[in-house]
Amino acid sequence: MSLSSNFVDASLCCALKIINSLHEELNLFEEKGIGYGGDRSLNIDLIAEKILINKLSEFGNIYSEEAGFIDNGKDKKIIIDPIDGSYNVSNSIPYFGTSIYFEDTASVVVNLSNGDYFVRDENGKKFDNLFRKPFNASFRHDVILFEKAYQNPEIVEKLHKHNLKFRAPGALSLSLCYGEASKAVIYKGEIREFDIAAAKFYNSDCFWHFEDDLIVMSPKYEDLEEVVSIIKE
Repeated sequence: MSLSSNFVDASLCCALKIINSLHEELNLFEEKGIGYGGDRSLNIDLIAEKILINKLSEFGNIYSEEAGFIDNGKDKKIIIDPIDGSYNVSNSIPYFGTSIYFEDTASVVVNLSNGDYFVRDENGKKFDNLFRKPFNASFRHDVILFEKAYQNPEIVEKLHKHNLKFRAPGALSLSLCYGEASKAVIYKGEIREFDIAAAKFYNSDCFWHFEDDLIVMSPKYEDLEEVVSIIKE
């Protein structure tokens, strides 16, 4: 098997171990201080990070939201967000995942709540599920996924004015992956490498707009232009 295939298999194995931990470990939501990325760390964040570091360190140096940079003496970097959507999982909201990016080689994003996973490597893109045949349909592409909507009421008002529907699920890397089936994805807030690296690689064939604190992504260029123009009204 190729390096990227081995990495993808190892990453999916990690996701399954993290899912098992959600059912087996105690005190999952005990607070453990502030992680490297600046957010509060829960016990589940640290459990997931340990699983990923133990399994993936053979492939590269690790850059994690919780621990920061871990030098394994490798040439490439692996960027991980062990639990994307910690607030969701700690409140039993089924939209949280793990995000893994192997520099210029592969990305793996897994929805830990339902088993959906998104992979991009030398073989192209793949959407599948760890446990079942994934839901497949002709998507409408008319809903916007708007992360951090609660912090941006002015954009909410503009979308409402133009009769554009949106949802705010609460896990950026997942939304940027599921966004290939939506009209667009909007995020306005602090942009961190942990949150976007894997999803950006996965959906590199989509259209992206970046500013200092703004990301807009869409599978269609005309939709990207429309949403960006509405935000800037």
